[in-house]
Amino acid sequence: MAKEDTGRLLSKVAKFVRNPLKDWSELDAEESSQLENGYSREMLKEMIERRQRNDFVRRREFDMLRKLRQREAAGGRDPAATPSSFNISSTSGKTEGRALTLKKIAEIEEQMSQQWWKNRGPGGEAAENGKAGPGGDMAAQHARAYADTEPGVPPPQGAAGPAAVPSVSDGCIEEAAIRFAHGDDAGTEAILLQALAPEASSADHDDTWRALFDFYRAIGDNEKFSAAAVRYAQRTKRASPEWISLRAVARHAQVVAAATPAPEPPPAGGADWASPPVLKRENLLALTRALAAAGPSWKLDWSAIDAIEADAAGPLRALFNHWADSPVQLRFAGADRLLIVLTEATPVNERRVDAAWWQLHMAALRVMHRADEFELLALNYCITYEVSPPPWEDPKGDFGELEPPPATPRPSVSSGFSISGHDDELIGADAAPTAAAAGHGSLAGELTGESLATWERLDAELADAQGLSISCAALVRIDFQAAGSLLNWVTARDARGQRVAFVDAHRLVAAFFSVIGIADHAEVGVRAN
Repeated sequence: MAKEDTGRLLSKVAKFVRNPLKDWSELDAEESSQLENGYSREMLKEMIERRQRNDFVRRREFDMLRKLRQREAAGGRDPAATPSSFNISSTSGKTEGRALTLKKIAEIEEQMSQQWWKNRGPGGEAAENGKAGPGGDMAAQHARAYADTEPGVPPPQGAAGPAAVPSVSDGCIEEAAIRFAHGDDAGTEAILLQALAPEASSADHDDTWRALFDFYRAIGDNEKFSAAAVRYAQRTKRASPEWISLRAVARHAQVVAAATPAPEPPPAGGADWASPPVLKRENLLALTRALAAAGPSWKLDWSAIDAIEADAAGPLRALFNHWADSPVQLRFAGADRLLIVLTEATPVNERRVDAAWWQLHMAALRVMHRADEFELLALNYCITYEVSPPPWEDPKGDFGELEPPPATPRPSVSSGFSISGHDDELIGADAAPTAAAAGHGSLAGELTGESLATWERLDAELADAQGLSISCAALVRIDFQAAGSLLNWVTARDARGQRVAFVDAHRLVAAFFSVIGIADHAEVGVRAN
């Protein structure tokens, strides 16, 4: 027997040992059918080599990217180097920047890996004669996904060119706006100065310069503003903007708002008593006197209430409980306004808040026959104070709602002021906001937290407006929580077809409105100078 025949016989015996249930004659047919119907050894080898090449290219890309980031980090430690947006002024900032860079690299690598597997489907292979299969042009997709990133190497033909890259300057303003909203003034300044460094590609970008000027106006730093104005004039050959202290503008708006007396709200529909903006203990005496002289149906107007003093919470709770247990007829105007004030006074999981506020809130809901809201509030009360929730008891009296009173313009400024600085800062006469006309509101100072009362005031200011306009000329800063509440407010307005326009916002506030999504539901205009 020939040597070759002996090898084939031994191979066939080995196949029979591995497959004892198959007929001896079917062993050769199985091998030939696998090669004819499936992938050949050469095809499988080619696919494995192609995948190895792709993995090698991808690893080379990210090795190059990591080296570039390491060189940038090393350059950031050089005192003469330009500060990097990932290495800002402190060790903690550098650590956060490196972590952010590695996170971005991991995200890009995962996306590229998903793209590779997506293109391995039946439609991902290139068809014969250069025609694209159902999955598109494989060669073009591969070039875009695995383009070499070495400096000096041109991008592959068909890949996205420079026009598809977003503006670096716009991204730097948005990053600075986010840091400014967080209260990171040092990080905001470092980002803007890096973008305006003489060797930077965005050194002549006018909006970035204007954002830097607005930043110095917002923090009240006249010296740095003047130095930046000189560099701006030398670099761009344009006239620099004039100094305006946004903090002084906001302080002036606060004085105007305090000096403008709030008009007394007229009682709604002949109400027997109307609540003042701040309900005090002595106001409850006037309430009881008014109800003593009223008819069988007591009409109370809560439309103007903004706050309740602490010493009035207990007596008002006792009054509500008495009404709920008595067969009286109550009619409220502005009941929702009263509930908003009580909601702000009863934050969940804040055990430092006096439980009397929660008891007042539940008593008001019981008077208004709102059982479902009472049960939810009682559950939150139980969670906050770790006590058994009070049970719902049906009120004995009757309750109804009155039509709200006609809207009356309020003072122009709706703000949560938190302004510090020197009182000798000067502002121009045209920069100081005055009392707003009906339908026009304004925001001023630094808005922090949910600021629910602010949006309620804006509702009153914009009640009869043909065009809804809110001036931000005195708005210094707004944080994430306040911006989230403002987003909900403008979204609700936009859904009703009432498009709001924010005007005269400085550029960091305007960019932050865009990042948060407010600009998607409202018009945002920046200040002219």
